[in-house]
Amino acid sequence: METLREEEVLRLEEALLKKMEERLTPLMEQAARDAARMAMQRLRLDMMAHISRHEETIQRLAKAALAASHIPR
Repeated sequence: METLREEEVLRLEEALLKKMEERLTPLMEQAARDAARMAMQRLRLDMMAHISRHEETIQRLAKAALAASHIPR
Protein backbone atom coordinates (compact mmCIF):
# COMPACT_ATOMS: atom_id res chain seq x y z
CA MET A 1 0.00 0.00 0.00
CA GLU A 2 2.78 2.40 0.96
CA THR A 3 4.72 1.53 -2.20
CA LEU A 4 1.66 2.24 -4.35
CA ARG A 5 1.27 5.66 -2.74
CA GLU A 6 4.93 6.49 -3.33
CA GLU A 7 4.64 5.43 -6.97
CA GLU A 8 1.48 7.49 -7.38
CA VAL A 9 3.18 10.52 -5.83
CA LEU A 10 6.14 10.05 -8.14
CA ARG A 11 3.85 9.82 -11.18
CA LEU A 12 1.98 12.95 -10.10
CA GLU A 13 5.23 14.82 -9.53
CA GLU A 14 6.50 13.73 -12.92
CA ALA A 15 3.27 14.85 -14.60
CA LEU A 16 3.43 18.19 -12.80
CA LEU A 17 7.04 18.74 -13.83
CA LYS A 18 6.20 17.90 -17.43
CA LYS A 19 3.31 20.42 -17.44
CA MET A 20 5.54 23.08 -15.91
CA GLU A 21 8.21 22.41 -18.53
CA GLU A 22 5.63 22.61 -21.33
CA ARG A 23 4.45 25.98 -20.03
CA LEU A 24 7.87 27.42 -19.28
CA THR A 25 9.69 26.36 -22.45
CA PRO A 26 7.80 28.76 -24.75
CA LEU A 27 8.21 31.55 -22.21
CA MET A 28 11.96 30.97 -22.01
CA GLU A 29 12.23 30.82 -25.80
CA GLN A 30 10.33 34.11 -26.11
CA ALA A 31 12.52 35.70 -23.44
CA ALA A 32 15.63 34.59 -25.34
CA ARG A 33 14.25 36.01 -28.61
CA ASP A 34 13.40 39.30 -26.90
CA ALA A 35 16.87 39.54 -25.34
CA ALA A 36 18.52 38.83 -28.69
CA ARG A 37 16.32 41.42 -30.40
CA MET A 38 17.24 44.03 -27.79
CA ALA A 39 20.96 43.22 -28.10
CA MET A 40 20.82 43.50 -31.89
CA GLN A 41 18.97 46.83 -31.67
CA ARG A 42 21.60 48.16 -29.23
CA LEU A 43 24.39 46.98 -31.52
CA ARG A 44 22.70 48.61 -34.51
CA LEU A 45 22.42 51.92 -32.63
CA ASP A 46 26.05 51.73 -31.50
CA MET A 47 27.22 51.06 -35.06
CA MET A 48 25.15 53.94 -36.43
CA ALA A 49 26.65 56.29 -33.82
CA HIS A 50 30.15 55.06 -34.67
CA ILE A 51 29.60 55.56 -38.40
CA SER A 52 28.13 59.01 -37.75
CA ARG A 53 31.25 60.06 -35.82
CA HIS A 54 33.44 58.91 -38.73
CA GLU A 55 31.28 60.80 -41.23
CA GLU A 56 31.67 63.98 -39.16
CA THR A 57 35.45 63.47 -39.04
CA ILE A 58 35.61 62.90 -42.81
CA GLN A 59 33.60 66.08 -43.44
CA ARG A 60 35.87 68.11 -41.14
CA LEU A 61 38.99 66.73 -42.85
CA ALA A 62 37.55 67.48 -46.29
CA LYS A 63 36.80 71.09 -45.26
CA ALA A 64 40.28 71.42 -43.78
CA ALA A 65 41.86 70.05 -46.95
CA LEU A 66 39.82 72.46 -49.06
CA ALA A 67 40.80 75.37 -46.84
CA ALA A 68 44.45 74.31 -46.90
CA SER A 69 44.43 74.18 -50.70
CA HIS A 70 43.36 77.85 -50.77
CA ILE A 71 46.29 79.04 -48.66
CA PRO A 72 48.92 80.64 -50.87
CA ARG A 73 52.38 79.10 -50.72
